[in-house]
Amino acid sequence: MSEVSTINPTTRGLVLLLAGALLAPLVIAATLTPDARGIGTHEQIGLPMCSWPAALGIPCPSCGMTTAFAYVARVQFIHAFSTQFMGALLAIACAIGCVVALGVSLTGYQLQRLFDPLLNRWGFAAVVSLFLGAWFWKLVCMQGWIS
Repeated sequence: MSEVSTINPTTRGLVLLLAGALLAPLVIAATLTPDARGIGTHEQIGLPMCSWPAALGIPCPSCGMTTAFAYVARVQFIHAFSTQFMGALLAIACAIGCVVALGVSLTGYQLQRLFDPLLNRWGFAAVVSLFLGAWFWKLVCMQGWIS
C-alpha cells in the first residue's frame, strides 16, 4: 500500500486562501435577493445594468449567473438551473472546491488529485460546451421562444 503524500505548510496556507476565495462569492450571493427576471441581481452589489440586452437585444454570456449563484446559496437548485445552467454549475463547483480546499488545508492530503482526470483538453472542451449551451438556453428563454 502506498503512502499518501502530503503538502507543505506554506502550500496548505495558500490552499486555505483558495477555500476562502471559493466561498466568498457564495457568501455574497447569500446576501442577495434573486431577481425574478433571471437577470439583474448583480445590480444589488453596485454593478451597472448589463448593456447587452438593451443594446443588442440578446443576453450576454454571463447573464443570470449572479441570480443562479443567489439561488444556489438558498439551495433552490431548480430555479438556479433554469435561470443560468452554467452559473448554477459554477456555484456548485465553488462549494465543492471550497470543501476540497478546506480538506487539503486542514489535513495536508492531496485530495485535489481526485480532479486530475478532469483537467485535460476534454474537460476544457466540456466546460466550454456547457458555457455556450447555457448562453444559448438563456437566449432562448429571454427571447420568449420557450415559456
